[in-house]
Amino acid sequence: MMTSRFDIIFIGHFARDTIITADGTFSNSLGGGVTFGSLSAHNYNQDQKIGIFSEVGKNFDKSWLDIFNSEIYLNGVNQSSEHTTHYKIRYFPEGGRTLTLESRAKSLEYNHFPSIMANSRSFMISSIANEISEKFIIDLLEHSTGWIGVDIQGFIRDFHLDGTIKKEYDDSLIKSTKNIIEKCGERLILKASDDEIKYIAQNIDVIQSTKHIARLGNFILCTTLGSHGSLIKYRDEKMIHIPAFIPERGVADETGAGDCYLATFLSEYINSDYTWDEIKRCGYVASCAASFLLEEKGPHGFASKKQIDERLQKMKTIPSPFHKKVKYNSF
Repeated sequence: MMTSRFDIIFIGHFARDTIITADGTFSNSLGGGVTFGSLSAHNYNQDQKIGIFSEVGKNFDKSWLDIFNSEIYLNGVNQSSEHTTHYKIRYFPEGGRTLTLESRAKSLEYNHFPSIMANSRSFMISSIANEISEKFIIDLLEHSTGWIGVDIQGFIRDFHLDGTIKKEYDDSLIKSTKNIIEKCGERLILKASDDEIKYIAQNIDVIQSTKHIARLGNFILCTTLGSHGSLIKYRDEKMIHIPAFIPERGVADETGAGDCYLATFLSEYINSDYTWDEIKRCGYVASCAASFLLEEKGPHGFASKKQIDERLQKMKTIPSPFHKKVKYNSF
């Protein structure tokens, strides 16, 4: 058993993903932010001590965990639910995807959280089906001192009876999400997609939405924009645009790119001096790491620090109109 301090603990449900590609091909793989995030962080820096806290069902095939290096601490994975969280993910030829929740494991409870994990330099909260409550976050904040990286997607998801995601505005989910942001305070590194940040801010402009949500506190906000890169806003510093890097072997699968981005950002940030210049550098590293993940299907394609550094040096990025929009305006 590990007794020394952890660097990152990943918290959230594992998911069994059934992926239907644009050409109609079916495949099954292990998904969820805890999967893509922990593997991204471990491959980026194998000196880090990483653990996972999750909940799976009695039907979960533990051989699926064989993809994890033995150095990743898995004693926080509980198998007490009737079902494992299972998503059907369908991608379309014109772009975009739909998610259908087929089954869901039990919500995570802090009283099941191993005390050894509370002594971590950082935590990545990867809710995928509203399985992490506001109370869980409050308990974690009370019993730990590390940085809190939050992927907002699972906190604002609600589902119809058929498992499809509700698109209607839910005031209670938004209120709870904003409470979490405010309670985490300066310890927070928040990651949201363009659609998610617009949903929370109730604004159709992604730049204005990012600016609006950033006003909720002195935290780091990263808004991912797919092939347009990402936006980063921190305190009173001017918003910056981070370009997306070109996947040199093409795009095979977009699943988990946001998890890779946040996990790599967190891996680099906790070893920095926390300045604005370092935040910007972490954004470039995170964006570059995500470009590798796109090149392979499923939880594969994770890059080492050496591979990422080499691609960073080449600086082959995808042009985006957001670069000029942000550069020549005082957001």
